[in-house]
Amino acid sequence: MSSFARMLFLLALVLPAGAALAAPNCGLAAPPPGAGVDRQMGILLKIHPRTPDIGTDYGGCQTLWAQSGDGWETLTVAHYEAGHVVRVENPALPHDPVEQCVLKNGAVLRGDPELCSQLDDMRFESLPADCLDAPGGAHCVRR
Repeated sequence: MSSFARMLFLLALVLPAGAALAAPNCGLAAPPPGAGVDRQMGILLKIHPRTPDIGTDYGGCQTLWAQSGDGWETLTVAHYEAGHVVRVENPALPHDPVEQCVLKNGAVLRGDPELCSQLDDMRFESLPADCLDAPGGAHCVRR
């Protein structure tokens, strides 16, 4: 076994699964302080990152949380590659058909083509974090 192969083997033993492949903003258990905000039917929602912060080269996740008691419940995680949604997780909705969708370069690799071709429209709009309590600011625009 080469020294390179040995090093990879040892790293596989000590690193948590997926640690080397973790994408930005994926696996967040709670929203960070600057997360965008929204309120739907009286429920406080947080979104991170905000849609205006997702560029055409973004590869990572956008997560939608709902306030639940003293904590946060993850509702949806949209996975991005090159600025486009390629996969969605809905922990709050088990067996959601959208979770079967997998896209690559705009092509549906798995899932219902009609449903999955709309994944890129699943972008969560929000207000800047400081607009929840003071919504009158000129920068308080839902994007």
